[in-house]
Amino acid sequence: MAFDGTRVIMGAISIVIGLVLLPLVATFKESAEGETAVSNVSGLTSVLDLILYGFTFGLVGIGIGMIYLGFKK
Repeated sequence: MAFDGTRVIMGAISIVIGLVLLPLVATFKESAEGETAVSNVSGLTSVLDLILYGFTFGLVGIGIGMIYLGFKK
């Protein structure tokens, strides 16, 4: 089958965006934990972790999957 370069390029872009957002997300999470509105709601810091880190690692995972599909096809 033919090489699908579009998926490989989109996958690489997705990985780069996820890795660039990772330190920004960590900084945002650290500043959000210091807020009294966030710390007063029980369990909200855990939900912030799941949402923020899940999004960034999800971008990296999707990028890896797209690169794999681009080379497989």
